[in-house]
Amino acid sequence: MKTDKTLIKKLKKGDIRAFNQLFEYYSPKLYGFALKYLKSEVEAEGLVQEVFIKIWNKRESLELDKSFHSYLFTIAFNFIKKQFEKRKVVSGIVDVLAPEIADNSTEKGILYRSVLHQVIDLLDELPDKKKKIFEMSRFEGLPSKEIAQRIGLAPKTIDNQISEVIHYLKERVDVNGIAIILFTLVMI
Repeated sequence: MKTDKTLIKKLKKGDIRAFNQLFEYYSPKLYGFALKYLKSEVEAEGLVQEVFIKIWNKRESLELDKSFHSYLFTIAFNFIKKQFEKRKVVSGIVDVLAPEIADNSTEKGILYRSVLHQVIDLLDELPDKKKKIFEMSRFEGLPSKEIAQRIGLAPKTIDNQISEVIHYLKERVDVNGIAIILFTLVMI
């Protein structure tokens, strides 16, 4: 394999073969790193994709004198941190929504983790803008008016987007409806 520096020069010019070589070399390492911390094959695969999408989108600004390996793993580390923060927030939501499944029994623990993963996975399936609006509202606690100013939409549109996400979650989370109903009641 050519050196990283040579491949980065080509990548900066949009060379897809250089990108593919970097991907082939680094993706197994990133996957292993992610799997170690995330404990989820799906999330680890998603991390690899996210990192390389970011690399491709920012290829023109890559710095030749910096370590590409370090850059990749810094992106990966930040992604993992975001995943843990998201899990923590969603875990807190599930604790509030369905305290009856948030105890230490094995059966309820499995149900709890199932709901937690369902909510995380469902949020990850949302279109980027809708997901961002929901996260700004529910995870950052921003009012619709402020979100509207930041995104450039009407506050009513923001409210509609949030309602759609809640409806989307209600339809898809499977806990006999209890946790998601509580979720929507608490979050509205």
